Amino acid sequence: MFKLARYHVIMVLVLAGILTIIFAYATLNLFQMSMANFRFLREFGWTAVMEGGLIQLAQIIACAIAALLSYIGFKICESELVHRYREWQDR
Repeated sequence: MFKLARYHVIMVLVLAGILTIIFAYATLNLFQMSMANFRFLREFGWTAVMEGGLIQLAQIIACAIAALLSYIGFKICESELVHRYREWQDR
């Protein structure tokens, strides 16, 4: 799909940095927002649903998925950089 080994080290490092920024932005107050949304839905019930509580919950879940995917992408970049470093060190 996407061979990371053919890219230059700097490009992999930049990609890891971008994924870190995405992860940080996506997880900013994610826990507090989800707890507030659950409390809103629990306290106000159908009125909360009509006011967009479920849409907000879907947005929170989408942010959580984006955070998870960016973290996985960062870990892939990290393992590629560690692999290259170990190959360089063994020369």
